[in-house]
Order: sequence, then structure tokens, then C-alpha cells
Amino acid sequence: MPLLDRLLTEDSVSYEGNFYSAHEARNIPGCVQRPRLPFAVAATGPRGLGLAARYGQAWVTTGDPKLYENGTPEQSIRALRGQVEKLADACTTIGRDVAEVDKILLTGFTPDRGRPLESVDAFVDFAGRHQELGFTEVVIHWPIPDSDFAADEKIFEQIAMAAPAQLE
Repeated sequence: MPLLDRLLTEDSVSYEGNFYSAHEARNIPGCVQRPRLPFAVAATGPRGLGLAARYGQAWVTTGDPKLYENGTPEQSIRALRGQVEKLADACTTIGRDVAEVDKILLTGFTPDRGRPLESVDAFVDFAGRHQELGFTEVVIHWPIPDSDFAADEKIFEQIAMAAPAQLE
């Protein structure tokens, strides 16, 4: 990630490392956004959270994978709270305000994976509980029949139309 950051922010980059090297690498015309396009870093462990703190404009999580099959929604909330706290610690270590990092929850991998798509109210409740933890975005999957992402498309569309106004 440090090399990618340099490649996207500097005119010319030379680098020799264990796995990558670059000799006067250029990115022409370069990023339109300055200083570079935003990074969203998916992470749950200490190294990844450190990278998210240092380079990410956003952090992405799916929750604790150990809870997917047999965990409870309450255990998931506790685990997510712990992840948010670890991100905050990683930010503090480098002198960054954790509020500068958007926090994105990719749903479908938490114990209550189907519940947010039961109704608009269920989604608003789910999103509100996670908003209280500091999540700035909740991503839900398009319904896929006969899968973990099975849901009623009409309810999915209602959520897309009605839920944002209810969460403001």
C-alpha cells in the first residue's frame, strides 16, 4: 500500500523492495482527484487496521467471521464495537482522528444477515444500531434467490427508497 500511495501521488517513483520494484515509474496523466483517489481498506486484524488508519479514507468490515454461522446479533455488535475501537487505537497511534475515516459495514456476513432485508423497519433498526457504533455506510447485497442473500426484491427496493430519509 505505501508503494501504491506513492505511485498515485508522485510524478516519478523508484523503489526496490523484497516483492516489488519500480524504476522511475510514472502514472500519466495521474490521478484527477488530489492527492489521489480514495482508498477503502478492508481489514479486521492489527496490520490491516494499521493500513486503514494510515492510508484509508474508508475502512470496510464484514464483522467477525467466527460469528457468521453460530453467533448472535449481540455478539456481532460487541465484535464490531471492538473492531471500531481497534481502528481508533490505530489512528491514535499515528496521530489521526478516527472520525476522518468512513466506516463501512458490508452486510450478509453477520449472524443477523437476513434480518435487515425483512422490512424497511428491520433495516432502519439494523442500520441505526450500527450507526451508533460509528458506521457511516451499511452496504446490503442485491437479493440472490437460494443463497445467503435471498430476500424479497420489492422490500429491497423499498429499503433503497425509504430508509435513507428515516436514518437522517
